[in-house]
Amino acid sequence: MSFRLAVYRSYAAGPKPPAGNTAFTPGSRLAWAVVNRVLHAGGAALGCLLAAAFVVVAVPLPHAAEPVTVSYRGDLARLVRLAPYPAVAPVGLPGSWQPVSSGLAVGGANGAGTITWQLGYMTPDGSLASLEETNASAPAFLRRMTNDGTALPPTRLATQTWHLSSAPSRGQRSMYYTSTTGRTVVVTGNATWAQLRELAASLHPVPA
Repeated sequence: MSFRLAVYRSYAAGPKPPAGNTAFTPGSRLAWAVVNRVLHAGGAALGCLLAAAFVVVAVPLPHAAEPVTVSYRGDLARLVRLAPYPAVAPVGLPGSWQPVSSGLAVGGANGAGTITWQLGYMTPDGSLASLEETNASAPAFLRRMTNDGTALPPTRLATQTWHLSSAPSRGQRSMYYTSTTGRTVVVTGNATWAQLRELAASLHPVPA
C-alpha cells in the first residue's frame, strides 16, 4: 500500500481509540466523538477550499477586450487648421482596417511650434500600423518613431520614395520620408511590409 493511500484510509476512518484493554467511559467516548466530528468538518472545509482553488485555476481569464474604433475626424480637422505644412491622411482603406487611436500634439516633446498627429490602425489580421506626421526636427523624430531601426533599401510608391528601417528585437517595421515643405511622415508598426505599404499608398493631401 502506498503512503498516500494509507494516510487517506487512516483519515477517512477517523481517529481510533487507544489500543489495548483500556475501557472507554461515556465522557471519553463523547470526547472522541467531538474530535471525530471536528476533523470531518475540517476535511469538508478543506475540500471546499481546494474546489474553489481548482475553479480559479481551471477557469481561463477572459479574453482581452476587443479594440474600440475611434473617429479621427476632429483631430484631422484641427491638424489641417493648425499645421504649418500640407497634411496627409488615409483615403480608401478597406473597412477591415480599424482606427483605434488618434492624437494631436501641439508643441510638447517635439518642441515649440510643432504639430504632430498620430493615427493608429488595427489591420485585418490584428496587427498594428501607425501613421505619424510632424514638422518636428526629422532626425530626432525618426529615431524615436523607428526605435533607431536598421536602415534597409528604400522603396518607391507612386511619386514618393520611402526609406525603410527595421527593429527586429521589437518586431517593428517602418517607412518614412521628409518632404521639402518640412513635413516628416512615418508609417510604422508590427504589421507586415505589405500592410505598411498599403497604408502608405493610401495617404493623400487633405484639402485646406
